Amino acid sequence: MKRIMEKLKSEKGSSTIEFLGILPLVLVVVMIAWQLIVSVQAVVVAQSAANEAAKVYSITENSSEASQAAQNIVAAGGSYLTFNGASGMSQKDFTANISVSIDLVFLPEEIMPGNTTPTISYTSKATGKVIKNES
Repeated sequence: MKRIMEKLKSEKGSSTIEFLGILPLVLVVVMIAWQLIVSVQAVVVAQSAANEAAKVYSITENSSEASQAAQNIVAAGGSYLTFNGASGMSQKDFTANISVSIDLVFLPEEIMPGNTTPTISYTSKATGKVIKNES
């Protein structure tokens, strides 16, 4: 009986149990931080695409060419980012609106209706004027 009481009072292995108890919380915090980093990078890419679309439209006055330029920027941003479209480029003074979807990288498709990847929609804007070419 004395040996059993001594073993119960021993603290050998308690740090291992404490580590295993806190490990899931640490993993959740790391996943949230990673999603935050991915989302911030996606916002920067979307703003870059809006700026590029505004630049191309201000020079060419061609909205399809500007939309293609924005789509190329978004495609280079990563596989978690989807180009949804560009709008607002139809006048001399314009606002280029670029819409993207940011995938939530750690949420499984199985929890969403229709087994689709959960996403967050984001729209970035850039304003400008068409440059007159006086040649």
